[in-house]
Amino acid sequence: MTNPESRLGPDNDDQEHDGDVLAVRETVSVGERLQSTTCAWCGERIVYAGVGRPPKYCRDSHRRRASELRTAQRRAARPVDQGGQTTEPVREVVERTETVTRTTVRSGPAKLRLPEDIYEWQHALAQLQNQVRNGHGLAGFYAVLARDLEATAAVVRERQEHIEQRAAGLVPAPRTPRLQGSKKKRRKRR
Repeated sequence: MTNPESRLGPDNDDQEHDGDVLAVRETVSVGERLQSTTCAWCGERIVYAGVGRPPKYCRDSHRRRASELRTAQRRAARPVDQGGQTTEPVREVVERTETVTRTTVRSGPAKLRLPEDIYEWQHALAQLQNQVRNGHGLAGFYAVLARDLEATAAVVRERQEHIEQRAAGLVPAPRTPRLQGSKKKRRKRR
């Protein structure tokens, strides 16, 4: 009588054995999952969530620094005439400018210049206001105001004389500019 165990193959599996074993198939599944990695810039531990591409850097700033370093290394490796790094020392050209301010003080009445536009008038009036506030008193204010009014009156008198001379025919009136070319040419230009 044959023993049922002897009929089974050497591996004692439950398959029927009617002949020689031609092939044995084994399937082994091994699963690996990345849990963490280290930052390529600072070496700090990075936990990987398992979704998407595994991170190389722990921060965006480290990723940018690494990119800048790679770019700088590529540029330095290029020849000098193509923008690469040179081994010569840095040379500096410095331009020195010397400014001399000379102030001349003269005796006698100063030529007064009146403000010409609204901004200069605002500035002049603000200076007068500050002088009064700083304790220079009204006497100083009145003196400055009288000086400015006298200068203004002198300018008005000068303009009035000029207008009267022009009216009397002593000063020629300003000429209007002449148009160039004939009337026909001017019409064609339009």
